[in-house]
Amino acid sequence: MSSPAEIRSNAAERLTRIIALKQTTDQVFGSADQEPVLLELVYGSLRHYFSLSRSVDAALRHPLRAKDQDIRCLMIVGLYQLHHTRVPPHAALNETVEALRYMGKPWAKALVNAVLRNAHTPERSFEHPPWMVRALTAAYGELAPTIMLANNERAPMALRVNLKRIGAVDYGSRLTAAGLAFQTPASDPEASSEWGPETLILERPAAAQRLPGFSEGLVAVQDAGAMLAIKALAPVQSMGNPGGGPDGKPLKLLDACAAPGGKLFHLLERYPRLEAVALDKSAARLDTLQREARRLGHEEFSSLVGDATTLDWWDGSPFDLVLLDAPCSGSGTLRRHPDIKVLRQPGDLPRYAALQSLLLRSVWQALKPGGTLLYCTCSLFPAENDDVIGGFLEAQADATSTQLHFSTGQPARFGWQLLPTDTRTDGFYFSRILKASE
Repeated sequence: MSSPAEIRSNAAERLTRIIALKQTTDQVFGSADQEPVLLELVYGSLRHYFSLSRSVDAALRHPLRAKDQDIRCLMIVGLYQLHHTRVPPHAALNETVEALRYMGKPWAKALVNAVLRNAHTPERSFEHPPWMVRALTAAYGELAPTIMLANNERAPMALRVNLKRIGAVDYGSRLTAAGLAFQTPASDPEASSEWGPETLILERPAAAQRLPGFSEGLVAVQDAGAMLAIKALAPVQSMGNPGGGPDGKPLKLLDACAAPGGKLFHLLERYPRLEAVALDKSAARLDTLQREARRLGHEEFSSLVGDATTLDWWDGSPFDLVLLDAPCSGSGTLRRHPDIKVLRQPGDLPRYAALQSLLLRSVWQALKPGGTLLYCTCSLFPAENDDVIGGFLEAQADATSTQLHFSTGQPARFGWQLLPTDTRTDGFYFSRILKASE
């Protein structure tokens, strides 16, 4: 086990890679990085990065050299401990200063000690970059401050029970026996028609390997908001034929940006007769999807490496259903990925919107007349959501958006917006579009 000072050194190194090298938390944390204190220091420093960095910079007499940005990040980690954790102040100071020995920069001990002692208490802040504050305020008005405060909280951990392998009640009993308390959204009368019994939310997050039967594929980790895609797509409606059409034939589903596959597997667990195709342009991401499929016991789908912005991958056979979980800013997942607040720039939104529009126009051609397309993003910004759908509907005469409604979130012009103000869900956008019959 690493010493406290070594953990602080590791936290500063991870934070430096994010701030200076523009890497993501997914890139800097491997599967073996499960040390709770390390995760807490890095994620906490990112959640409060803007106020912490202002306090550190104000306390520095001179800016640090580019090659010493790791020292600045160490100060941010130290200040986070002093103001946002229960670590005793003397321990936070001593262990942060001692971390410099592991970083090979013991000459900076006096500087770090002085900055941490003299830095002003970080001012209260929404902890979002100015451009993001403006965009959220323009979109949500008086609700924006509440959304930003919610973005700074820790994310919930939701589970999807694999009903192909175990019943939800039986799996709940296993969680209880393992000492993992949970809630069942389906027990809420308002949400009972939206979340099935397979959706469970842990009261305290736990490592996936601690979940009973995880290696046997009894359960998957998936955001509860993302699990509402199954209701938004409504592949069976009132047909009473799980995954089949009115003529009894299986419905064909295209998951156009499929990896890592959570929504696809949820659909297959609920509707095993679906004929599904998982498409992704990244062979590596598709390999990850296939590994998860094997863990969960899914063999009833095919996969293709292909770019959904073109139709080069398509054999011309149309699909009854298309799921387009489009690449986006990820702004609805800031609780889970606080690095997004630091890494995203305002110019990213029009670039994502252009890609999203291109994907929509392309996969629409693979949808049969009378078919249904579900567009979704984990974004809070209308520029990636309603604006994209509005432009598509205006240009596509055979496309019509249909009404969606959930017990959480709020209506959008062409769909429904989930918000992180609900402690169960990330921010998520859905728009269901019908293609006119010929």
